[in-house]
Amino acid sequence: MSINHRELSVFLAIARSGSINAASKAMGMTQPALSRSLKRLENQLGAHLFTRHASGMTLTAFGGALRRHAELVEFESNRVVEELKLLGGAGSGSVRVGLVPSVIGGLFQSALPHVYKASPKIQIRLVEGSGDRMIEAVARGEVDFAVVGRLSMETTPDLVATPIAREEVCVAAGAQHPVFSKAKKVTPKQLRNYVWALPENGNAIWYGFLELFRSAGLEPPVPAISSNSVHALKSIVGHHHHLTMMTRVVFALEEQHGLILPVPGTSWLRELAVVRRTRSNLMPAARLLLRELQKQALYESVVA
Repeated sequence: MSINHRELSVFLAIARSGSINAASKAMGMTQPALSRSLKRLENQLGAHLFTRHASGMTLTAFGGALRRHAELVEFESNRVVEELKLLGGAGSGSVRVGLVPSVIGGLFQSALPHVYKASPKIQIRLVEGSGDRMIEAVARGEVDFAVVGRLSMETTPDLVATPIAREEVCVAAGAQHPVFSKAKKVTPKQLRNYVWALPENGNAIWYGFLELFRSAGLEPPVPAISSNSVHALKSIVGHHHHLTMMTRVVFALEEQHGLILPVPGTSWLRELAVVRRTRSNLMPAARLLLRELQKQALYESVVA
């Protein structure tokens, strides 16, 4: 039994948008046409693919199983098109990548010129967010791969994490923060007495923050401010007497100008990892970007 690719596309549009109304706008089709297409597919498979609610539609167990198949078909179809374009010398393609902020300002910026040199017309959709959110984006198929701070050695059966680089993380503060009037090496007990602004919980940096205090037998302080925006955290730290913990590359420019400085004795290295779906082959443009990120990571490790 073969399934019509057009009906699979309709099914995916509904699954991703959560309603026939939203899917019809996304595909430029009428709602009755989408409903008929979905009905044909459900009749062919002999199963209901969605549960209808007042607020929209959610996948049934059958629908969830079909979505995994449909996304694989979609991916392979797109990959064939891109392969043919590259063979024809188009030098183009598209890639969706999820990155934590430090990778955007570090590895990605360094790799980008090499990517454009190899593929001048490449289209990159960059999604920024915390590590746990980027991992979720990979699992849902919203990005081809992600580079995140590694949370642990374990991954789900559908995902694989491969180390790519390490980066320095430290406690940071505005240059006028009273912490810099202390001894050269500030103790966790002293750090606990200050006000903190941190990334949202779930970010790999949280594990370093918790370990900083727990390794000293102390209960970690409760942050006064949490944010998923690095820019917001840097602004708060730069203008107020808050401490934060972040990768050093993120505030490199501020450190260069003496605005935000690392607190001595608080540095540690976190591992960055590439997260991919285990049963998915990357398209040419995604392979190119990943290869250049890996090359740049290797180059920086040799230089360091």
